[in-house]
Amino acid sequence: MIDLACPSCRRALCPHAGALLCTACGAEYRQVDGIHRFLPAERAAHFQAFLADYTAIRIAEGRASADPGYFRRLPEPTPGGPLESQWELRRRSWTTVRRRAVGPAPPALEVVDIGAGVGWLSNRLADLGHHPYAVDLSVDPDDGLGAARHFEHSFPRMQAEMDAMPFGDGSADVVVFNASLHYSCDYHRTLVEALRVLAPRGRIIVLDSPIYRHTAAGEAMVAERRLDFERRFGTRSDSLPSIGYLTPAMLHHLAGSLGLRWRRHHTWYGWAWAWRPWQARLRSQRAPSRFTVLVGRRA
Repeated sequence: MIDLACPSCRRALCPHAGALLCTACGAEYRQVDGIHRFLPAERAAHFQAFLADYTAIRIAEGRASADPGYFRRLPEPTPGGPLESQWELRRRSWTTVRRRAVGPAPPALEVVDIGAGVGWLSNRLADLGHHPYAVDLSVDPDDGLGAARHFEHSFPRMQAEMDAMPFGDGSADVVVFNASLHYSCDYHRTLVEALRVLAPRGRIIVLDSPIYRHTAAGEAMVAERRLDFERRFGTRSDSLPSIGYLTPAMLHHLAGSLGLRWRRHHTWYGWAWAWRPWQARLRSQRAPSRFTVLVGRRA
């Protein structure tokens, strides 16, 4: 079991009057609707605008559901659903993770699922016999941690930020950035926090974060995405300054500065996906993103 710790001062937490209390700094963290709330009031206020935009956009895209069967199938796409093609990519990424990075128990692994969303990855990890801890900012009942109530497995759910997680030092076997690392505004700081909670021989897994060969293509994608959101949803969804993409140069720099070794596991997403770079060249468009499952270990 992963040790819980105060995200503000890193000290151990003690049960107190139905909550978790930090005896060092006095912070109190309550559980609401089965979700541990590890955002201090000032941080909750900081993320308020982002969460409002994020939730509105995702619901408009058709991501939310009140159907338990929809969630239990994930990442299997719902045929004819509004996000069928996107979930097909997620399904293939998960297959690579399952085959190449996190196989079935034993041994049972303590896994931190960052950017857990509705908790589909945590549910699949529990299927394999592991012990997942779902971490996300969103607690929405139909598109955030609240939706995990539909799964057949129960697992701890934490509302917390990726740069201040509520776990003790060296207590996790795996930290997964589940389509979430690109939401960081400082990759070095975010990965330092992941390494803090990771056991010495543990590993970091990054999946479904867009990778561009050059920074210019990544910046162009971010700008296009914001304009598209403004046109479709009336908001640019840029209240938080996330980076939005990765490049090989960024990954190389992070490996050197943090003492990491990255291993890349490529996934076959189908011919239509493979054809995208050639289409972009023929149409003189910016280069599209690539997805690669990355596994990082301490060198």
